[in-house]
Amino acid sequence: MIRLMKKQDLYELAAVYVQALDHANTNEKWTEQSAYALLSDWFKRQPDLAFVAELDHKLVGAFIVGVRPWWDGNHLVDGELFVDHKYQGRGIARELIRQTLITAIEKYAPVSWESYTFRAQEFPLTWYKRMGFKEIEEWIMIRADVAELMINLQTII
Repeated sequence: MIRLMKKQDLYELAAVYVQALDHANTNEKWTEQSAYALLSDWFKRQPDLAFVAELDHKLVGAFIVGVRPWWDGNHLVDGELFVDHKYQGRGIARELIRQTLITAIEKYAPVSWESYTFRAQEFPLTWYKRMGFKEIEEWIMIRADVAELMINLQTII
């Protein structure tokens, strides 16, 4: 069953998130505390586009995505999609996305959805590509360590 996320779901979802990402070998070191903080932040920003998958009274996955106005209309941006590895391959992620998109279309009429995923491994990038996602050749994601950035800012001047 797919339903709207509730605030009280966040603790259970944090545990599912940690397990799902650990199993995916992402090299990200999530704890239940850090996952709870991330999911809480998303939930505060966009609770109307936060859905969970529940089977036998157990949360097995979730999807939450944001909305941002852009020059060509509203865009769905970023988001978190995860399913307990024991329940993957059953169409749960697809149904989470479908329900979220139905709601987003009704409320925000988005023209696109941009997100990030892991490049170093085949899954989930190939899964997204089968749905119609394409890599954005004009964009590149960059990152800086804040401590290093502060040092470099003083030497650049």
